[in-house]
Amino acid sequence: MAANPQKPAATAGRKGKGGHIRPTKEKRDDDIMNTNDSSIVSKRSVSKLYLPNEPDFYEPVTQKFVRRNPLINRGYWLRMHAIEQVVLQFLQKDEKKPKIIVNLGCGYDPLPFQFWHRYASKCENVTFVDVDYPQLIQRKWDRILEDDLLREPLIRANLRSCPSPVYLRSDKYMALGCDLRDLKTLGDTLSTEFDLTASSILFVGEVSITYMPVQDANALIAWASNFEDAKFCLLEQYLPQGPHHPFAQTMLRHFKKLQTTIYAVKDYPSLALQKTRFTGSGWAECNIRNLWDLWSDETFTPPEVRTALDTVEPFDEWEEFALFAGHYFLAVASNKAAGGQEGVHAGPDTVVQPADRPTSTRTIVLTSHVPHPEQTLTARRFGAGFALDSDSVVLHGGQGVQHRLTSIEVLGRRHSEVVIPSLPTPQARICHSITTLGPNAALLVGGRTSPSHALASCWYLQDQQWQAVHELHPARFRHCSAKVKIPGPESEVISALVFGGKTSDGSVLNDAAIWTPEDGWSTIAVDGTIRPPPRFGAAMCSMGHMEDRGFIVGGMTAEGTVLQDIWEYRISRGPEIVISYKDRSQDVLQSPASSLTYGRFGATLAPFGDSFLLIGGVARKELVELADEFLHLTVGEQIEIKPADVSIPENVWPLLVGSVTVPLSDNELVIAGGGAVCFSMGSFWNEGFLILRAKETPESSPWSVSTVTSAVDTQCAPDAKSDGKSGNKEQSKNKGKQSSKGKGKGKPKGSQSHLPKPKTVPRIQVRSADEFGKVLKESKPVILEQLDLGPCQTLWTLEYLKDKLGPQREVVIHECSADRMTFRDKNFQYVTKPFGDFLDGIADGQQTYLRAVSASQPNKLPTKLEDDFPEIAADFQLPPALKDLILEGYHSSPLRISGAVSLWLHYDVLANVLCQIKGTKTLRLYPPSDVRHLDYPPGGSSSNTNVFDSQEPSLRHTQPYTALLRPGDVLYIPPMWSHTATPEEGYSVAVNVFFKNLSKGYAAGKDVYGNRDLQAYENGRRDVEKIIRAFREIPNDMARFYLDRLAMELQDKADSLARSGQ
Repeated sequence: MAANPQKPAATAGRKGKGGHIRPTKEKRDDDIMNTNDSSIVSKRSVSKLYLPNEPDFYEPVTQKFVRRNPLINRGYWLRMHAIEQVVLQFLQKDEKKPKIIVNLGCGYDPLPFQFWHRYASKCENVTFVDVDYPQLIQRKWDRILEDDLLREPLIRANLRSCPSPVYLRSDKYMALGCDLRDLKTLGDTLSTEFDLTASSILFVGEVSITYMPVQDANALIAWASNFEDAKFCLLEQYLPQGPHHPFAQTMLRHFKKLQTTIYAVKDYPSLALQKTRFTGSGWAECNIRNLWDLWSDETFTPPEVRTALDTVEPFDEWEEFALFAGHYFLAVASNKAAGGQEGVHAGPDTVVQPADRPTSTRTIVLTSHVPHPEQTLTARRFGAGFALDSDSVVLHGGQGVQHRLTSIEVLGRRHSEVVIPSLPTPQARICHSITTLGPNAALLVGGRTSPSHALASCWYLQDQQWQAVHELHPARFRHCSAKVKIPGPESEVISALVFGGKTSDGSVLNDAAIWTPEDGWSTIAVDGTIRPPPRFGAAMCSMGHMEDRGFIVGGMTAEGTVLQDIWEYRISRGPEIVISYKDRSQDVLQSPASSLTYGRFGATLAPFGDSFLLIGGVARKELVELADEFLHLTVGEQIEIKPADVSIPENVWPLLVGSVTVPLSDNELVIAGGGAVCFSMGSFWNEGFLILRAKETPESSPWSVSTVTSAVDTQCAPDAKSDGKSGNKEQSKNKGKQSSKGKGKGKPKGSQSHLPKPKTVPRIQVRSADEFGKVLKESKPVILEQLDLGPCQTLWTLEYLKDKLGPQREVVIHECSADRMTFRDKNFQYVTKPFGDFLDGIADGQQTYLRAVSASQPNKLPTKLEDDFPEIAADFQLPPALKDLILEGYHSSPLRISGAVSLWLHYDVLANVLCQIKGTKTLRLYPPSDVRHLDYPPGGSSSNTNVFDSQEPSLRHTQPYTALLRPGDVLYIPPMWSHTATPEEGYSVAVNVFFKNLSKGYAAGKDVYGNRDLQAYENGRRDVEKIIRAFREIPNDMARFYLDRLAMELQDKADSLARSGQ
């Protein structure tokens, strides 16, 4: 036995030396090998998270651990699970026969070591063979023998020396360095090392042979079929809807950019063609299914396995997961007919759709509208929308390109005049609902920041004003909602009905709640024992003009599978409001389309004429064809479902994931937004918006786009609480209507309409130090535009910062349970956590905030970017016009990264410039003269006043300013200007540079944060104590008399200073 076998000499494929020009083939081989590096890092992320009790077999072959985002983790878990199931089935059949598992293009994959650990008893008579380029196998050889975890199993299995091209050999393992195009060497080596006629062989190709030219890959597949007892497992990409599908476009561009073209998809884009590929190459049978289908298969991926994943990390990227899994397939071919349901055999419920299918008789025209460049429509998905009237559509929130959005946009026909305020909350949200309740009336409900943080808050739009109404508990997202009319003795009551959804702890709901402007929320009792199973992401719509009834279609179970059902609901009123349900699934006419596609997740159900349109969504087994994105539902005693006859322009292929559908009338719909993260391969965003209209409906006049700024509107009410207490007389009158059934009032809690409206901080440009000197002399806040802050403006994404600074670096952050940190209540805590976890939390909407401190002496030294973050310091630069004057008194430069949380009101003694790098941020500022109205405790620089939610009369006397910072803006904040900051959307990254602009007067000693008061104030406070002590022996009324006089004298002096400075 050789514990350290001699390394064979590498042959073909080595890089040349001396700087010579490398052949194209050699360069392409390197590009293909580089895909292994990214893949193995992702697999390690899955292993660390989902297999915490298993040894980390990936650590020896990866430089560092990088936690991938939940979508990539879920996708790679499914890939790994699919391969594991096929290999396990292979091992369980005819266990006495010797078996060989050949991993073609294995990369650094530790499949043998994982199986020896998990299924030791099943691997007694099995040999694993890893095959890849010689140079890659050589590197794998080095890493295996340098690590005890990988080396010891080989030593125990008689590790020994071998001639080239075998790099490692034991009784249970062989590492073979061989180009997969060299079939002679591959065949000769296997024949030399094994008795192939007496063995069963499983060839595994996991996203490997697709990088080979098709002719070479097909030769490999045909060669493998010639063995006595062989199977071939192939997992790779395909194009179920062709190369023009948005996901397919993004995927193909990605691999082209990496110079690693995936060849097979061109010749074999469909599962049927892939199957023919095998059966035409000597394989007796081939079972093939896409990964999304296998995810939903309760035998292949049991429900308990799927639900266990959600306990590891919350997940809500279902549509994007389906897009990924729907573009990858798993094929298992055998050169012996199994005659059973082996491997990935398709179940009996799989439906093959014929080419000719009947469509609805009513023709619908789809037109695409791209606004003028000056009226760009914000890219967003998973937002919500509603119709203000028949000419105006309002879009709110959702996920933007870089972060979640709080903004509102209005699509209006040219002749429409729309007035709508911003939503007065800094809380960005996605997966919420907005239900149109009438002209200029709508109800916004719930949503989420991250999958583990559902929102309970609700807002009612009426009379051009948003009002916070009481919360709906439990908080939920991906619920469905519809306008309903409740029958009453005198008149019908317009209401909003909400069904199902998902909560912060992952629970899936099947309750129904109803909201009215007068009574708020009520949970509705169910009439009878029949009710829909729990679901989220369902589609819901009331039935035409009979809005006391409607339908719920599809949705997803807690186990992560799409429901194939349709329910009718009906609201009625007796002594109390009740809802009854009827399962109409058996009434669906089984046309070729309906039997497969009407059960969907994330679809929209909208009225259209006398029927319904079901738009978009994800089906249970495979991706929906473009022609099936629009289904026509005709409802009667039976429900007929057909593909809608939609006339779609040739150059339009929208990705309806996360889009918003808003009916304008019975014959016209607007579809806006939508798009998806296409796994790790990029993102796709729909441009503009779509109009669906009946062919007989005339085309409308041109549309325009207007944006409503999302800064907090002081004319609107603040968030209502869930305690049922009212904040004004109108609510107090109705307070007695609360009941144990969970009702909450539909009225706003309060208003700040009596407070002064903030002025806008001016925007200017400075081109020289002299101009900046004038700004300092004026001592008023300004936003400096069009300055060069360096490459940080493009580089500093969360992933970049995590990579540069290290995900394991520990940082101290503020962690808050609300969307605004308050100094008086201390509703936040200081928490130490890894930088990577902090950034992941920020991306998921957690209410956390980092104000960097010194890495070496946090309690003694101010932080400086160049000292504490040298890895990224060179990315940031002070603009030349500011640099000299700032560096003369340079104090500190804290890095600030904030999630969806606002900072308390405070002032700084030092002058500073706030350089906004990423995200947008709104600041509220108050001049020094307002200090008496802002409730600062003695000697403190942090205020107890929440200026956005306070009813303090003293605020009426303030002079507030507001500043909206965009990436690249620099806000000059003069000393003593009180300010608070709120990220507008998602997260914010900024560098705050503090500097001394006085020649003297600062307090001696350390000043870590730049907010230690001037020496004169500190001395004055000591003098005040002396004065008070001097009056201790004087009667209280006399002492009060003289202290008031001294206070008035001091105030007069302060006022005279203010007058002289004007």
